[in-house]
Amino acid sequence: MNLYRISLISSALFLLFSCHPPSEKKSKANTDVANPYVYKPSMGNLRVTGNINDLQTASEIRYIKLLDDRKRDSLATAALTNGSFTLTARLPMHEVYFLEIAGKSTRRGTSGLDWKEHIPVYLEGGSELTLQHQPFNHDGSISKAKFSIAGGGEEQQLINDWQNALNDAWAEKESQMEHFSLGAGGATKLTDTKNDSGNREADITQGFIQQKRPLVTSLFLIYTTNEHRQYATDYRALHEAVSSHARQTKYGIDLAQRLDRILSPVQRLDPETQLMAVNKGLAPINWEGFSHFDFLLLSFWKSGDKGQHTEILRLEKQAPALDALKTAVIHLSVDHRFTTWEKLSEPLNLQHNYKIRKEALQPLIDSLYLTDLPRYVLIRPNGDMLNADVAIEHLPDILEEMK
Repeated sequence: MNLYRISLISSALFLLFSCHPPSEKKSKANTDVANPYVYKPSMGNLRVTGNINDLQTASEIRYIKLLDDRKRDSLATAALTNGSFTLTARLPMHEVYFLEIAGKSTRRGTSGLDWKEHIPVYLEGGSELTLQHQPFNHDGSISKAKFSIAGGGEEQQLINDWQNALNDAWAEKESQMEHFSLGAGGATKLTDTKNDSGNREADITQGFIQQKRPLVTSLFLIYTTNEHRQYATDYRALHEAVSSHARQTKYGIDLAQRLDRILSPVQRLDPETQLMAVNKGLAPINWEGFSHFDFLLLSFWKSGDKGQHTEILRLEKQAPALDALKTAVIHLSVDHRFTTWEKLSEPLNLQHNYKIRKEALQPLIDSLYLTDLPRYVLIRPNGDMLNADVAIEHLPDILEEMK
């Protein structure tokens, strides 16, 4: 092989290998720019130690484990030995986890009753976290103990205060409305009203959010709520106020995505493909049958939530007046079970009553952000979006403006 040919081959190889890697980097960079919501967690070591010096409380504890931020999946466990434990796990940083401590009461008046406490834990680098324990001799507390995490700075302190406020509210509610029966086997709970305190819990959480502290744990509290549409302006302001690092956390990205869907609603729906629904006879909704109307008011609701029935009936009573304005009211249930919707909606006697088909449900929830129900969306029969979040009391004025 002569020197000229060797030179040509060397030049070709140099061009091939020197140009290819930058192309890959450029492609990857373009992908990241195209999707600003890519979550890239950094991993860290969580270590929580505890020494429960109240011997009665320590003797009641059955297990200690770590749960994810939805309190669903168990991530780690710890054994309690002579009142002490150490829990370790390698996890995504800048997220909130919950230490779950469960036990069975041995105390007079509540002996034999199970108790469970959840203690929020924020993982950030270099923190020495310790479980703190203090007596809580409230009539509504079964465990008679309060737990919190020390050593996590202001991020941890915010969720400590939040959980403490929730515990106080739960105990107060339970002391007012719970009753126990004492028998040979100990106490038996006759009523359980913790679920009735859901509104109070939401109010407490919203109160901490409205402190508007520019922290990751403030974004976590928003993550636990279902009020993004109602507080969209406040949440956006808080999202802008936190650091760029906080905006790139799991909770910052989640909030940005939700705000995008709320503040930049879809401009058009395709009724035939996106609003697939059936009546009680499983017949698909005939969208062509609504073509003579000027407007369609889509009423998204969940029949399984009986609290929504009053509002749905109030809207149904307005249907004749809306019909005169060439507006049809179409009720679209987001219930997962057909039989639930069929049974619970029948007494309401709704004129245009349909259940969204299973395969269409989640994409529709995602595109319209159907989290706060009931929700009313005004479209034209061809699917053009007119108002993605109608306030019913303002509907006549909205229709008048569109004439």
